[in-house]
Amino acid sequence: MQKWANGIIAVSVLVSGCSVFDKTPTESTELKKVNLQIPAGMATPNQPAIYDIPANQPVQTDSKEQISKRSPTLVLATATSSRLEEEEKLARVWFERNDLTGELTPFVTEQLQAFFQQQAIELKQTDDAGLRYETGWIKRSETSGFLFWKSEDAVDQVRFQIELAPRPHGRSLSMTVTLLEHQYFVPGEQLNAVQIKANEVNLLNRVINQVAVTEVAKARDLRAQVAEVSLAPGIDKAGNAALITEQPLDVTWSQLELLFNDLNLSVTDFDRSVYTYYLNYTKPERGFWRTVTLRDAPLQLPIENGDYRIVLSRLANNHTAIAWLDKTGEPLSADIVNSIYEPMVTAIRAAGAEL
Repeated sequence: MQKWANGIIAVSVLVSGCSVFDKTPTESTELKKVNLQIPAGMATPNQPAIYDIPANQPVQTDSKEQISKRSPTLVLATATSSRLEEEEKLARVWFERNDLTGELTPFVTEQLQAFFQQQAIELKQTDDAGLRYETGWIKRSETSGFLFWKSEDAVDQVRFQIELAPRPHGRSLSMTVTLLEHQYFVPGEQLNAVQIKANEVNLLNRVINQVAVTEVAKARDLRAQVAEVSLAPGIDKAGNAALITEQPLDVTWSQLELLFNDLNLSVTDFDRSVYTYYLNYTKPERGFWRTVTLRDAPLQLPIENGDYRIVLSRLANNHTAIAWLDKTGEPLSADIVNSIYEPMVTAIRAAGAEL
């Protein structure tokens, strides 16, 4: 047992000795400059200095001029009708006519005037064509103090010229903002070129935003417009009371499915070959949460709970008759069908169906 332990110790010493007495030199990361030795009679190779890094040269500026550390001021074309030209040097944006603008020049002019009217700033037309305007003085101030002791201290005021330049085809128009005049209320230095451009772009961006807000409102109004409903009370070919739509038979068949949920009708069966829906009607209840949230009461049909049928038939001019029958196949009275008309129109508008 002792021999085994001594053997282990001996091996460990030998193994550790290998690492202790290892004389392998380590790699050096030090860079050494190598001078080429050119043999006598040989030409010295060219050593271009195009990749040499030149020494830093201090930026020479006027003693009064300061280098701006702010990021460049950018024109933001946030309106769907607006775009920018590449390498534009002026505070200028282009507007393109689309479905939301209509006639471009009147639309942009209206938004320009609306913006300054909202800001209570004078905007004076300076030409006969209504394409060049000058603003009144726009005052700027700084806030000082805190809480109840805050105060606004006027710093300076500026005036701008705004010029519209429509293309002859009327589908595009540019708007350019130029600073005309600047005045300090307290002694201060004149604005430099960077500050002038920042003032021009800031005003331009605010006008573009006015256009963008108007476009969003118009798009919302278009989506909210009620689709035209062609449904009207009438009679089918058999002389029974029915609701008549100007849509073809197949379109009416598919569009009716959009209304059943709002009308509290569930489809129990259907037969496409004879364009017949078999339905079950249950009068809806307002419910607690609908009452609490002040939502409109669910639509109700002037019929009793039970089974009914809707049968479609083709009329002249490719119109379609929608007949209401009870579970035995007897047509509902004209009074009931006419009373069904209003809830159906409400459901059509809510679902956006084409009926």
